[in-house]
Amino acid sequence: MPFKGVDQFGTFCGRPPVSAGYCVDCLSQFYGEPVETIGRHLGEAGIASRQAHCGNCGEHKDTFMVLLLA
Repeated sequence: MPFKGVDQFGTFCGRPPVSAGYCVDCLSQFYGEPVETIGRHLGEAGIASRQAHCGNCGEHKDTFMVLLLA
């Protein structure tokens, strides 16, 4: 099943960098997709997580962040 939020994912990736990433739970809520779908999509895109506070919920867990290189 294709990832419905792929267009939204491009919008998310095009945003300016933030000081924190977002946890998979918050990304799941944002995109309206199950956590498993979001995790699989991020993995297929080669986007790694790191331990940090989520920029949305504030919990310290694996977060995903887009780094824009100049």
